[in-house]
Amino acid sequence: MHKVFIGTYTKKDSKGIYTADFDSNTGTLGNLSLLVETNNPTYLDTHKPTNRLFSVADVNGQGGIHVFDLNTTPPTQVATYAQDGNPPCYVHYDEATDTTFDANYHMGLVHAYEKGLLDKTLHYGEGSHAHYVRTHPHTKDLYVCDLGLDMVHKYRLLNEISTYITPKGFGPRHIAFHPTQPVIYVFGELSSEIIVLKDDEFEFTHIQTLSTLPASQQDVKSGAAIRISDDGRFVYASNRGHDSISVFEVNDDASLTMIQNITAGGKHPRDFDITPDQGYLLVANKDTDNISVLKRDKESGLLEVVSTDFNAPEAVCVHFIR
Repeated sequence: MHKVFIGTYTKKDSKGIYTADFDSNTGTLGNLSLLVETNNPTYLDTHKPTNRLFSVADVNGQGGIHVFDLNTTPPTQVATYAQDGNPPCYVHYDEATDTTFDANYHMGLVHAYEKGLLDKTLHYGEGSHAHYVRTHPHTKDLYVCDLGLDMVHKYRLLNEISTYITPKGFGPRHIAFHPTQPVIYVFGELSSEIIVLKDDEFEFTHIQTLSTLPASQQDVKSGAAIRISDDGRFVYASNRGHDSISVFEVNDDASLTMIQNITAGGKHPRDFDITPDQGYLLVANKDTDNISVLKRDKESGLLEVVSTDFNAPEAVCVHFIR
């Protein structure tokens, strides 16, 4: 049994952060429960050793991060890091430096909170929409996607060491890191394309650009989430509007080949996650208030819809503790 955490908007029926139980033996979800009542916790992260949960915070005209201790019932809110202005859209905790990051789409900046104190603010200027911030799981370099200025920034010790400028209108939103090769997969929200980049220490080299939509269905472009399987053999991407999940096989040169496009099981698949055992994808469909379950063949990478009837109000983010 796996515990899944669900981030939401709270504009209609949702009250905050929810949990559910996922049975990987039967492929079923159950026991939806409100974990924490809070405003618009649209994105989540966790730290397994301390059993802490990090969420986007939207509090009284300030935006930032809430930190919850999951060792208590109900969870204890142990900290809030916030600044004046709009709430961020992404949160990430880096264990190596005990630093918590948020990316603020509306304000075009990234905050770094080290040991709970604001350490640095990365500003990107007019037109910026910082949408993603995360440290590489192996190198610990920091990556930021700027959707508004069509840039991917790479930092070491919070000093920028490399920048990749995408084609205008690409809109870099999220990144998937290859687990064994120096390669990143950048998903463009505005173009519904993935750019494959070789990631040398101080330079990005373009390998491939390809669409996440079928060739005959290019009219609605609104890319959302991207994930890679633990073995590095398959990449998955969600398409809003088209309401689908695209599956790509990773070739020997790290380029991608689309092998499947399948319904997301609802409308507006904002986010999804692969279960820790790699057997399923759980997809948060915001506009239909449901989480769909897609069974994953670990050898072929292909997906099969198992269920679409699990209600989760205004679901945005699906997250498993790893």
